[in-house]
Order: sequence, then structure tokens, then C-alpha cells
Amino acid sequence: MQEKYWKYMVQIKAWIFYLDLYVEDSYKWDKKINICGAIVSSTSIAAWAIWQELSFVWSVIIAISQVLTAIKGFLPYSKRLKFLVTFIEDLKFLYNKIEYNWFNVASGELTEEEINDLLYSFKNEFTNIENKNLKEETLLENEDFKKIADNKTDSYFANNF
Repeated sequence: MQEKYWKYMVQIKAWIFYLDLYVEDSYKWDKKINICGAIVSSTSIAAWAIWQELSFVWSVIIAISQVLTAIKGFLPYSKRLKFLVTFIEDLKFLYNKIEYNWFNVASGELTEEEINDLLYSFKNEFTNIENKNLKEETLLENEDFKKIADNKTDSYFANNF
């Protein structure tokens, strides 16, 4: 039962690292889209006024920036940031509880039944956190994030346990 508890603790930490990578990526894309939209719309108007002979090019650029602004709400990046940040915060609190109880599990102070009950309560708490934060949202699995998160997890546990 100790091994099962340990694996669950590692799994939650890996999930935190994985979601952190998702947040970083979403933040970068959201920022790029915002900056691109701002630059294109403001410089296109000025450029159009200056270079009348390329007005068609500038009108296309302005149209693209308007479309980008219109569909931005449907892109997953800014929406994803909102729910992932609170999801990660909740998971970190859960992980801290799991890690805190690891000492009692590893030292043999708890019976198999007590470890099972503790693990069950943490799994229920995770399910509640997931339901609260993800609701109808889905995260596509990202293999690159998974590999990086696994490396960070291995490093974390090698340095801390």
C-alpha cells in the first residue's frame, strides 16, 4: 500500500508540472495574439494613410487583425489560462497534504487500511478539484509537455526524497 501511495503522490506532482507547462504555453500564445492584433491594427491604419498605393495590402492586414480580434474569444488560450491557474493552485494544496502524510505512510505508523482510507480521501479530493476546475473543458494530451513534466518530476523526487 505504501508503494501505491508513493505512486499517487508522484502522479499528482507530475500533473502539476504538466499543467504548469500548459499554462506557460497558453500564456505565450495569448500574449502573441494580443500583441499581434494590437500592432497590426494600429500600424495598419498609419501605414494605409502613408502608402496609398498599397492600400489593398493594408486593408487585408486590417481585416485579418479584425478577424483575429473577433475569434480571439473562441481560441483556447485565454480561456485555458483562467481555469488552469486555479486548477494548479488547488492541486498544489492537495499535493502538500499528500506529501505531509507521506512521512506517516513511509515510517509504517499507519496500517494498510489507514493508508487506503487516506489515499481514497485524496483521490476523492482530486476528483472534486478536477470537476470544479475543468467542468466541460478538455485538455488535449501534449507528448512534449508530458516528457518535460516527467523529467521535472524525476528531478524533483531525486532531489527531495
